[in-house]
Amino acid sequence: MLGALIQYWSDRRVRRGRNGESVLTRQQFNHELTRERIRATRRSIPFCLLNVELTAEADRSNNRRKLVRLLNRNLRITDQIGQLNRNQFGVLLVDTPEMGGRACLDRLTRLFDGVQLDVRLSLRVHDPEGFDSDDDYPGDGDRRGETPTTRQWSPETDAGPVEVSTESPMTSGKTIQSALKRSVDVIGASVGLILTGPIILGSMAAVKLTSPGPAMFTQTREGYRGRPFTIYKLRTMIVDAESQQAALREQSHRDGPAFKIERDPRVTSVGHLFRVTCIDELPQLWNVLKGDMSLVGPRPLPWHESRACSHWHRRRLDVKPGMTCYWQVDKEAAETFDDWMRMDLRYVDRTGLLGDFRLIAQTVTVPILGRGSR
Repeated sequence: MLGALIQYWSDRRVRRGRNGESVLTRQQFNHELTRERIRATRRSIPFCLLNVELTAEADRSNNRRKLVRLLNRNLRITDQIGQLNRNQFGVLLVDTPEMGGRACLDRLTRLFDGVQLDVRLSLRVHDPEGFDSDDDYPGDGDRRGETPTTRQWSPETDAGPVEVSTESPMTSGKTIQSALKRSVDVIGASVGLILTGPIILGSMAAVKLTSPGPAMFTQTREGYRGRPFTIYKLRTMIVDAESQQAALREQSHRDGPAFKIERDPRVTSVGHLFRVTCIDELPQLWNVLKGDMSLVGPRPLPWHESRACSHWHRRRLDVKPGMTCYWQVDKEAAETFDDWMRMDLRYVDRTGLLGDFRLIAQTVTVPILGRGSR
């Protein structure tokens, strides 16, 4: 009991700091990190995130205080320090490009070596105008020899489906929320399939009776962390529609890699009705039940369109794709493809179950008002 009280007081002193030194709590740091990511994306400016972890077992309480003191005295006043867990700290370097982040990492490594503070350092760079994903740069602060610089993904090595991660160190704190969200997905998709099963079967029959070819349309989409998956939809176009897309590209009224034209000649007679009422999307409840998708999340793009997105767009892959999101309920607010992507990133940064329920409720009005095909 006494040891626990001593440990609590030690941790409390670290968070409050000495001589004006301060450390953000995990929740506060997560808030600042989210705000900086939004700001950096909007203004196209880079920032860096340093991860500092104590590795020595002995006298960690004193080492934590020493570490906080050194960080506060050797960083800019605009930089933010947060405690990720008991022996791990994050440093948010705002308005800092890769070179500045590397310089800070090297300077801190020499500083910690000089005071014999045993730590492990690593750097993450978020550059909206640079690489196509956040890049990790391990530091040599653990003094176990130089670690080569690594990059999680680069367009030069992109030869097919690869797993991309732009996950921040704070994502692990959302485990409970993720479990609850998955439970809602399983229950919602199961109930949805039971209730809409007759509609799906009747619609499949309508497709077969009015157009030659399969009733279902399948396509490879890019999902969570870049994983490819097969999406299921009721077929609303002629069988060889995808092969005609290149010839129709100039008629697309949507900028960016996405493709959309008014009065698409490839849409079948019943396909237009399915699109207006969103009936063609109902088979994706099976994707949700399988775990490829969620009820709520950024809409998954076709593989070739997703791979053509700008690097800052790809942060939408930090969460599972969904059947509905902000863009689905308010398409008129997205005048450009970038606007659409910003709406998706707003969901990524502010995701929550209450927000999901609100979006689901708003989505119900889309087919009622006939706004599904917009």
